[in-house]
Amino acid sequence: MKTILPTFLFLFITNLSFGQENGCDCIVSLTETTQIIKKSTSYKSQVKKLKREEEFKNWENKIKKEIKNDSLSTYFCSGYIQKYISFIKDKHNQIYSTSKDIKSIIPSYSNTFEQVINSEDSISGIYYQGKESILIQKSSDNLWFGILLESNSKDWKKGMIRLRISRDVNNSFEIFEFYKNGFLYYQNGINITNGRIHSTFWNKNNKYFFNKNHKQNFKFEKLNSTINYISIKSLKRSKELIKEADEFYQNIKTKLDNKNLIIDLRNNEGGSTEQIKPLIKIITKNKSINKIYVLVNFKTGSAAELGAYLLNKDSRTILTGENSRGQLTYGWGNGSISGNLNCQEIQYDLSRNVTNRKLLQFENIGLSPEIKLTNQSNWIDQIIELENKK
Repeated sequence: MKTILPTFLFLFITNLSFGQENGCDCIVSLTETTQIIKKSTSYKSQVKKLKREEEFKNWENKIKKEIKNDSLSTYFCSGYIQKYISFIKDKHNQIYSTSKDIKSIIPSYSNTFEQVINSEDSISGIYYQGKESILIQKSSDNLWFGILLESNSKDWKKGMIRLRISRDVNNSFEIFEFYKNGFLYYQNGINITNGRIHSTFWNKNNKYFFNKNHKQNFKFEKLNSTINYISIKSLKRSKELIKEADEFYQNIKTKLDNKNLIIDLRNNEGGSTEQIKPLIKIITKNKSINKIYVLVNFKTGSAAELGAYLLNKDSRTILTGENSRGQLTYGWGNGSISGNLNCQEIQYDLSRNVTNRKLLQFENIGLSPEIKLTNQSNWIDQIIELENKK
């Protein structure tokens, strides 16, 4: 079966002068990064200590070759540098562009025409992210572009590129994704299944059951006669949030009387595990709870992942949802090692602390759920249905 979809002629509007006036040559910036990354705690433990300098150098040369062969490397530069530092398993090491002029940093297509897309290519098609949509168009055997069709942002125009997807020799995918604010984010080991680009919001069905928009910092609810529900928006520590957390935990102590408990950590990007340890202590002492479902998604990161990991040590816990972010091993402590490259539009934040070296197996990959939920219905309803079948 073939489908006629609107698409765009591959006509790149390249502005190769962008950045170069400010010394933003991508090869130069990557070379500068090779020295800066040595400041990170994870470089010292994963490269220097293990004597992998030559291997890391070969990786650098590989990335430089990719940059030279890519006519759009000016736009994807910070993504290539992120790919370079991904050799080190540490998602607290971050490099990003801070340009406020989105039009100058995003490549575009133009000249609309009708294109026949073969349905045998399961990746191509129209994907949605809230009020935005893109057409993912196959460019070659192992390369796709996500071209903007519609956005509720005045900065984004039809034809601008939001995604670049490439397939490697291991048949897995890596992506460069421009966020709405112009931030470019690199990810590897990506799965594209069931109409969704995993570890992103983009999906063909325009459904977001994996997502959770918390309206309250802390919430408790009795879902039914057997299941209680707790959601935690963030583990950030401030005087106000510490006080709010303490009051919340004290208030729910006597309410946890159902045999099942759901703890929803979706979209919780972390903070400090000190913010969740009182809850873990309360649950550990509560013998009336038979099962603890801990909900995580690809936005569950850092201290929230560590909280899920600590909860999972309880034999009653069932990790549920999808893989978390994979940001557990290192941290910024009271502040990252940060600065700018000579290209002032590229900034970096590097890890300073080691949380737990034993968690390196989860870095980048995330915590894998015992029960994987689908994007076909409400995740809470899926857990309730599972319980009703027993």
